[in-house]
Amino acid sequence: MNSGREKVVITGCRHYHPVEVRQGLREIFKPFGGIESVIGRGQKILIKPNLLAAVPPAEAVTTHPLVVRVLAEMIQEAGGKVFIGDSPGSDRQELAHRVSGLEEVMKKTGAEMLVFEKIKEVESTIRGLKAIPLAAELDEVDLVINVGKLKTHSLTGMTGAVKNLFGCVVGANKKRFHLEHPLPLDFSRLLLSVSLAVKPAFSVLDAVVAMEGPGPRRGKPRQLGLLMGSPNPVALDTVAAEVLGFFPEQVTTVAAARDFKLNGADPDDIDLVGLSIEEARVTDFDRGPAATGKLSRLFALLPVAMLKNFFYARRPYPQVNRERCTGCGICREACPTQVIRITDGLASIEHYECIRCYCCQELCPHGAIMLVNSPSH
Repeated sequence: MNSGREKVVITGCRHYHPVEVRQGLREIFKPFGGIESVIGRGQKILIKPNLLAAVPPAEAVTTHPLVVRVLAEMIQEAGGKVFIGDSPGSDRQELAHRVSGLEEVMKKTGAEMLVFEKIKEVESTIRGLKAIPLAAELDEVDLVINVGKLKTHSLTGMTGAVKNLFGCVVGANKKRFHLEHPLPLDFSRLLLSVSLAVKPAFSVLDAVVAMEGPGPRRGKPRQLGLLMGSPNPVALDTVAAEVLGFFPEQVTTVAAARDFKLNGADPDDIDLVGLSIEEARVTDFDRGPAATGKLSRLFALLPVAMLKNFFYARRPYPQVNRERCTGCGICREACPTQVIRITDGLASIEHYECIRCYCCQELCPHGAIMLVNSPSH
């Protein structure tokens, strides 16, 4: 599949200020002829942010609303009609829009919310994978601009442009996919299949403030002062992983893309515009539990058969912090294998049957799920 060179832009944006964000987005689109060359007048454009949950912008869990607002204004100025949509992991879309600041964006810009409810089956372009149940509402727009939040991720190492498009899969199908593809590399092949099916016209990464540590929800905000963009989400993730100091095999979406020889998976085939990797690189970024183990790089290099029998058995387990747990049951609802019980107002996990997809840790609103090497019973 690999042919030609890809282009990725890295530009500085120190603060969430309208003037700085607009300048940064202009710099991102400039090498491609400006945003006017990406969209056409009268087209319906979906902005697909990271809307993991109903969390305030300061926690760096979701795409910052100012980035979405300025992008929406630029699209409108270019003659496009803007829609905003995602499928949050646990909270209702309306609640997630309100708490994350996107509801206010829609009020100020006139952008409309696109609710993902119906399903259309799209054939996977990756051999061996089933059809992808995407939101049928994607057919109501002419193109998608993918606006992710740069964060660590306990399963895939990093969430950027490719992983953000998993939000185009509707509802309970996300749990089913975690159950069918429990291993990081297998799951990342699925994520690539979703990305190829959605075919975003352009991808932007909000890295003005990123997340380090145990992401994608319980890490710490880390100011990087960067915006990145590319028409190719794989190339964008490849560059973002280098900026954060990951080995390519530690970000399993990038590793899987290399296996399939997808365009943008090889740094040597990418032309950088703006800042260089050396200028943008963060040398002390906490890459989280998926990448900081002493043997993590060795595990990622093992053949698939050995990976399943060796690496899978050594990934950390989720464990409930009883002092933080409120017994709300969100982790139980999120669990694909239904191995979480609520007893006497506290959650407990049957670790023997846990597939370690980390959905519980990702979606717990109280930070009550930790990742540990040896779970207590």
